[in-house]
This record gives sequence, C-alpha cells and structure tokens, in this order.
Amino acid sequence: MKVRAITVGTKIPYLIEDKELEELMERNLQNFYSFNYELIERLNEKEIEVQTKRLCSQPILSYEQQFYSKNLNETITRIHDQLQITERIISKYEFDYFASCAVMADEQIQKYGIYEKLLLNEVPNFIKRREKFFTSIHVASKENGINLSALRSSAKIIKSLSIPDPFKNLNFCVSSNVSPDTPFFPAAYHISENPSVGLALEMADEVVDVFESSKSIGEAYKKLTIRFNEIYDNLVGICEDVANKYNIEFKGIDFSPAPYPTVKKSIGTAFEKLNFEYFGAPGSLIGVALIKKAIPKKKKVIGFSGFMPSVLEDYTIAKSLSENNFNLDTLLLYATMCGTGLDCVPLPGDITEKELFYILLDLCTISLNLNKPLTARLMPIPDRNAGDVVDFDFEYFASSKVMKIRRLTQQIENDLFSSKEKSIDFL
Repeated sequence: MKVRAITVGTKIPYLIEDKELEELMERNLQNFYSFNYELIERLNEKEIEVQTKRLCSQPILSYEQQFYSKNLNETITRIHDQLQITERIISKYEFDYFASCAVMADEQIQKYGIYEKLLLNEVPNFIKRREKFFTSIHVASKENGINLSALRSSAKIIKSLSIPDPFKNLNFCVSSNVSPDTPFFPAAYHISENPSVGLALEMADEVVDVFESSKSIGEAYKKLTIRFNEIYDNLVGICEDVANKYNIEFKGIDFSPAPYPTVKKSIGTAFEKLNFEYFGAPGSLIGVALIKKAIPKKKKVIGFSGFMPSVLEDYTIAKSLSENNFNLDTLLLYATMCGTGLDCVPLPGDITEKELFYILLDLCTISLNLNKPLTARLMPIPDRNAGDVVDFDFEYFASSKVMKIRRLTQQIENDLFSSKEKSIDFL
C-alpha cells in the first residue's frame, strides 16, 4: 500500500489582482508545505510511501459579479494568466498537481447560458497550456438534477482534448454527485473558507494479497474488512494529529483501492484470485460488492470509497480489455455497486460528441438514481479504431486496445442531444 495523494483543499480567488493572489497563495502554501513535510515524515516512519502532493480549489467559473464585470475575452485571458501564477507557486512549494473544478453546473442550471458555454469552450486550452492542471465539470447532483447543456459542453471538451494528444483527457473528468474534498483527481474540488486535507490510497495490492490467502469468498470478505479497518486505524490518528497542528481540517481517507499497472497491484488480478476466469466474467459483480462492503463505515471515510476499475491504470483490466472480455456496459454495471465510474477508458477516435453525450448521460442516470458519486474520464484515441493497440509512454498506464462501443448512426429529430432541454430533475 502507498498513499497515492495527499490532497489539500483551499480557496484560490481567481480574478482578484495578480499581486494579491500571489501574496495569498504564498502565505497559504508555506503552511501547507510544512504540513506536507511533517505528514510525509510521520507516514514514512510507518513505512508508508507518499507518491504525490496535490492542491484543489473552488470552481473557477463562479457566479460572483467580477466574472460579468469584464468582457469574455478579458476574463479568459485573466484565467490563463492566473493558472500560470498558480502553477508556478505550487511548484515552488513542491506540490505535484493542482485541480480547480471548472463549474458546479448542477447548481447553475437556470443561470447556465451562452457565457458559460463559451467559457467552457476554453477548458481544453486551460489544460493544454499547463503541465500540472486538472479540472472537472460537476454536471449533476441528487439535489439539482442533470444539467444537459453542461453535458453537451463536456462531450465537446472531451473531443477537443483528444486532438492532437489524447493523453490530455487524463486531466479532465465529468463528475456526478461527487462531494467536495474528494481527494482523487480530476474530480477534487474545495468550497469551504478553511483549508482541509484528505488522502487517496493506492492499495489494490492489499486486496490481491487478501484474496490470494482466502479459501472462500466469505473468508475473503472477512479478511478484507479486517485489513481495511487496520489501515483506517493506522492512518487516521497520524493525519488528525498533524493536520490539527497546522490548523487544517482532516476530512478523511478515500478507501477506493487504486491500482498500479503491474500484476500484483491490479484489481483485475484480485478478481482472478477470487477464482473468476477473467475481469468482466459473468458472476464477478459479487467481487465489486465484496470490496465495497468491506470498506469501513466510519466518519473519516470519504470520497468514492468504492471499486476502482481504472482501465488503463490497471494491468490485468487493460489486458482483459485487449482480450475483448468486457465493454462499457460491464463497467456501467459495476458502477451500480458504487465504484468510481468510467475511468481512463480508451475509445475510438471517431466517436462523436453525441455518442459521448449519451455515455455520460447513462453514467449520470446511474449516479442520481442510486445516489452514488461517479465520474467519467474518457479517452478517444485519434486515428484508432476498436481493437487497435493503445500504448502510452506513461508510468501509470498499461498497454491495451481501443474499446468497441455501440455506435449511433441515425439522425433523430429533437432527441435529447439536439433538443433545447436544459435539465432533468426527476431522478
């Protein structure tokens, strides 16, 4: 097990004067730097490695008056400049990445109009011009429904980010029902006036070890429950102690067992240790339920805290996709048991915005109908078709193939994608 990320949440007041922004961030990040240093030291004493240090903030496209006091081009230019300032300062204080949610579109269904659409058109450029920037669009929530206009914009962003480099879609996701201070990127965002922190864990290997040593599925459940509770007890006290010292609220730990692209650190391998023939095999939904049910039901368990089938990040899952053992419908079925959703899924390069829209709509429908946090990080691969090899030069990705999807071929007048309907709120 490793800590994938220490994720600190704080306000970054975009569009204030540049000097004021720099001074504020310098003060805050000095404190966060000291906090990170001490927490990593304490975790290392327990022989727990920390992979990354991250920062997340409130949505960039807020609805404060300052957003409308300037013309659109000036606003976009200011955002680009201040993302550059932010990246420079977080690098100075040894943060690896930062995330600012683009907009809480679910909360702004009635206000959402041409200004917001045009601002979101710039999101691909926000990502392409920065090395450490992640963002998301929160399109749906149980309280407010699904913002269909934002869903259409999200499909457009995914297509735009895929050209010329599909890897850029790693830095963007569409999120539904995701709470603030979820520590996994790109979905992380922060709304409180006070700083907070949460941990994201890389611990698919823990699940593999437990399942490998178990003689039955019942024994696997009992052992995994015990192990997850040991991890909880081992981490929470340390994190609370250090966070209190630096006046940062410790929100908790996301217990989603994130993978790493080796056989021993793969959730797909864990499924095989439960004696299912392959990831995606009939009956294997029980494995998803087992992992979810074993996660502690405690105050400091936050975020998704569920099954994480990150396709390209997981060696055995990526291999299973190459062997045509599962598809999008399989992943959506698993999402009904509470996972992270559709993560790092390689798709045909010619997938249309309309097809992306409906995939996202399916995910949001599951999320709201079952009241679960889910995200979609979809990766169209230019000039590649279903079955073509996908092989990124990236430490956290395994080789795989482009997923085959069901295609849409007819133009249907006034369907949800082409209609003027703004929202769905009956879920």
